[in-house]
Amino acid sequence: MNLVENINRIKSLMFEQVEYYQIKTFDDINSRLGLRVCIKLPYGEHVGKTNIIDFENGLSLSPNLTSFINNKNDIFNQDNCVYQYGLEIEEPYRGQGWGEKLKNECHKIIKDMGYKYATNIVRCDNHASLGLMKKLGYNLHQSNGERDFLYLEI
Repeated sequence: MNLVENINRIKSLMFEQVEYYQIKTFDDINSRLGLRVCIKLPYGEHVGKTNIIDFENGLSLSPNLTSFINNKNDIFNQDNCVYQYGLEIEEPYRGQGWGEKLKNECHKIIKDMGYKYATNIVRCDNHASLGLMKKLGYNLHQSNGERDFLYLEI
């Protein structure tokens, strides 16, 4: 192995060990707008955000969630499920895996709180979000042709 290959290998090992982002949370999952989860770079630059809200407040907040739940006798309820909404990654950071990192951090939070399911509603024409959800293992529960109701068993 030549010197350049060794240096590149050492660099990659060093970066794997360094946590190069921070997760900040604001408010509470049981509040009217839920828990805001932000991903930031170590020097404080905002990369993206999303919200996690308990199911009852999610129903109050989202008419789309309410219509999906009213359509079916569902397995989702206040005790086993949260609703995640409003995933936003700042323009310069899109397409670099930040949405996946943020969603995975949210899954850890959801699991630590004892919930079994994470749910999301995504527009059917939002191919980037649908691709991310598929990559993370989300399943389609319902679709109304305009929006998909997706879930992940944590």
